[in-house]
Amino acid sequence: PNRIIVAPMCQYSAQGGTPTDWHLMHLGQFAVAGPGLVFVEASGVESIGRITPGCTGVWSDEQEVAFKRITKFCRTYGNAKIGMQLAHAGRKASCDVPWNGGAQYASDHEQGWPVVSSSAVPYANSWQVPEALDEEGMERVKQSFVGAAERCIRIGFDVIEIHMAHGYLLAQFLSPLSNLRTDNYGG
Repeated sequence: PNRIIVAPMCQYSAQGGTPTDWHLMHLGQFAVAGPGLVFVEASGVESIGRITPGCTGVWSDEQEVAFKRITKFCRTYGNAKIGMQLAHAGRKASCDVPWNGGAQYASDHEQGWPVVSSSAVPYANSWQVPEALDEEGMERVKQSFVGAAERCIRIGFDVIEIHMAHGYLLAQFLSPLSNLRTDNYGG
């Protein structure tokens, strides 16, 4: 009906990657307000692809059910199309929420996890050195994107967008600052 788009906005309010009532309220308020398209926040295609432990994901049946509830609500009461932004934070994952400073957790921290990237180059001096993805790891990530897209189709999203900004994993393969590979995936 119009070209107004509500951009993805990280809410950091998920539980184990699963959206909560907060997301129902947050997305629902926009769906009924009249825009043409409302995007869900950047959602991890695998657990280690989330920016923070509070970020949503699209890798489990529980998440699929929760997102179906939200999209059904948005369609029942609003007219907006609903979009999903699929993401993988790569070396910028495993961080605390912004209002606590947003620092990256150590891989062995209670809420942290090991991070991956195109090369073993940390984002900043105090950040984890990521594991450089080998071909098996890249295939796992690729299949995670495929699986998440398939879930999004089952959920009924109208648009699926791949997040390639903010220096997250896919951008890490494109940047000479983070990709020091000499194989077919670098150079």
